[in-house]
Order: sequence, then structure tokens, then C-alpha cells
Amino acid sequence: MELSDIVLKVRDLWKEYPDITAVKGVSFDLAKGETKVLFGPSGSGKSTLVKCIAMLQIPTKGEIWLGDIEITSASTDLNKIRARIGYVFQNINLFHHLTALGNVSIGPRRVMGLSKEEAEERAMKALEDVRLETHASHYPAELSGGQKQRVGIARALVMNPELIIFDEPSSSLDPELTGEVLDVMGELSEEGRTIILVTHEMGFAMAAADEMMFLEDGQIVEQGTPQHFSENPESKRAKSFLEILKGY
Repeated sequence: MELSDIVLKVRDLWKEYPDITAVKGVSFDLAKGETKVLFGPSGSGKSTLVKCIAMLQIPTKGEIWLGDIEITSASTDLNKIRARIGYVFQNINLFHHLTALGNVSIGPRRVMGLSKEEAEERAMKALEDVRLETHASHYPAELSGGQKQRVGIARALVMNPELIIFDEPSSSLDPELTGEVLDVMGELSEEGRTIILVTHEMGFAMAAADEMMFLEDGQIVEQGTPQHFSENPESKRAKSFLEILKGY
């Protein structure tokens, strides 16, 4: 895969709360077409970091650049930036009164100003991408957990984002449904989408990632290729964490 053109630059990023500093001086680049995996113990700052990158939480200090735009600048239109970043949450909150098609088409209609017909055409393509076109008329109550999560992925894809962030999308699913979601994410990675993935699914991470970053206590402790982490992680904490995961 050709990795060129930096899509995302994070520079000395901090996120402080009154009682804790969740992200401490994180810096990294993400190239177009790259899949970067963030992993680490619970409470290590992974979800806070990606929420800051998507500007769902405002960093305390530091810079985030999406292409040539500094999105942490006070003059940046955050609504426009958020439309360029697809975010798939741990727990998908679909509109229960809308079908799968309605849930996916609402973004293009409200944010992009497309007509109902144009939005639904784009939404059907996104549902096809996650193999749910036959469930377009189903309501959330009629979908399995894995299918709901795939609707959430389609909802992100339909906006044609420059970057897609997956924040532990399989954490609430049983193993069979997890497989459904990981299959779709693997296909997106193979297509050359630009992805940040927070996960504990190390088998999938090792197969899909171009680079992996181990976070602990809000900091990047170690980063490298999947082969590096598989064969010879340098830090004791990364090595210990991976050993624990192998035991499950």
C-alpha cells in the first residue's frame, strides 16, 4: 500500500480534567491509506485521545491538523471538521423511529443538504459496503447487535470522510457478532481507507494495522509495526499487556 500525504498530524496534545490528566503530550502522524491501532489497558487515555482528534472533546493544549487545517484553532468551524471525520462509537445510538436507511441518510440530508433521493442513494451504497443492503427497511429493534454496529459504520462512511475512527466498536458484542464487524473493518482497511482503531482484538489488529501504538497513563509508551509488537516489544508494560491478552 502506498502511504503518502499526511492526513492527520497530532502535536503535543494534552487533555486535562480537574482530577486527572487523561492525555499527556501525544504526538504522531497518520498517512493517507494508513490503519493505525491504539491499544493499552483500560483508563490509558485511548478513547479520550480519539475523541479529542474528532473534536468531540476539546483538548486542553496542543495542535491537531487535518490536512492543512489546524482543527484546534479557535477560528475553525467544528461542524465542518466533524463532517470530515467518521466516528464509530463503542455503543451505537441509532434513531429507533428510523429504518437503517433512514439512520444512514439523515447525515447527508442535514449536513450536506442533499435531497431525500440523493441522500438515500448514497446511504444504500454505504449499506452495501457493510453488507446490509437487504436490511435497509429494518428498524433498529429488528437488527442484531452486529448489524446495528454495521449501520453505525455505514453512517460514518456515507459522509465520505477523510478519516474514520473506530472506538472499540466490538467491545459490547459477543464473539460471533464481533466477527461480523471485524470483517467489515478489515475490508475497509484493505480498500485503503484512513483509519484509527482503538481495540483489544489483537489478532485483528495485527492483521489490519500498518502501525500500532501502545498507550499507558495518557502517553505513547511504544509504537511500531505489528511484527515488532508480535516478536519483540521493547517496553515491559507492552510486553506484559500483550501476554495478558494472549491468555484470553
